[in-house]
Parts: sequence; structure tokens; C-alpha cells
Amino acid sequence: EEDEEELGEAEARQFRAGAARANYMALDRPDCSFAAKELCRRMAAPTRRDLAELRRVAQYLLGEPRVVYHFGWQADGEIIRAFVDTDFAGCSETRRSTSGGCMLRGSHLVKHWSTTQKTVTMSSGEAELAGVVKGAGEGLGFLGLCDDLEAPSTLQVHTDSAAAIGICKRSGIG
Repeated sequence: EEDEEELGEAEARQFRAGAARANYMALDRPDCSFAAKELCRRMAAPTRRDLAELRRVAQYLLGEPRVVYHFGWQADGEIIRAFVDTDFAGCSETRRSTSGGCMLRGSHLVKHWSTTQKTVTMSSGEAELAGVVKGAGEGLGFLGLCDDLEAPSTLQVHTDSAAAIGICKRSGIG
């Protein structure tokens, strides 16, 4: 019960500032993007438990203070690969799923995401399909950017869900 107590205005302001910083850092830190997303979902009415979760993220970042990316030289025409996965009904309160993924051009990470799905899905296959659609949409957007930069490429979307793969392979009404 004490954990569910809402924070006072001053503490809530500090929580929001910390969550916003975590969200900003998550742009370059795939390792904390899910945690930052969950913190930002709590910004409207933060509780003591949310503040404790923010402290855990801060402690993690103190232990892992730097991320250094090294982008080695690659040949033109590398394939864009999107890897997607979904946590079916991961939120115990809303029963919404979280879709996550990353996109690589060759061996370079060019984008990552962790988003809560807008709808409540009825099965893990449906949730995984929504994740595949999200990954394909992100990939097509990146392909458009590649075309604008005159570096055409092709897209591959990878998932571990047999149900989503089966649905994606269907053609026609069947």
C-alpha cells in the first residue's frame, strides 16, 4: 500500500525530470529503452514504487556509464534486417503487449524500439503479428530513407513466432 502512494508535487517533478532524462538516454542506449518506456508511462501520476524503479535505472547506468559505438567500413548494398519480438500481455494492469525490435544495416545497429501496443491482443500470435507489422513498417520507412540517399537496399524481417510467420505467408482471402 505504501508503494502505491502518489508522490508529492516536488517529488513528482523530480521523477518526471529523471524519467525524461532516461528517455533521452534511451535513444542511444538500447539496453535501457524498455525501462525508460515504462518510466515514461508513469509520468502522469508517479508513485513511490515508480520512484524506486527510477533509482534502479540510475544505479544500472552508474554501473554501465558509457556505450561506445564503432561503425566499421561496410560495402554498399547491405541488407536491412529487422529483428522483432513481442511480450504478450506483459503489462499486468492493462494486459497490453510490448513490441521490441532492432534494425541493422549489415552489422550496424541503425534503429531500435520498445513500444506498448495500442490494443489488447487476444493471443500471443496476434501480438507477435502486430510486432512483425511494426518492424516491417519501421523497415519500410528506413528503406525510403536509403532510397532518398541513393543507397538502395532490401529488407528482411525476422521473428521467432511460428504463428506470425504463418499469417504473413498467407495470400488471398484464405
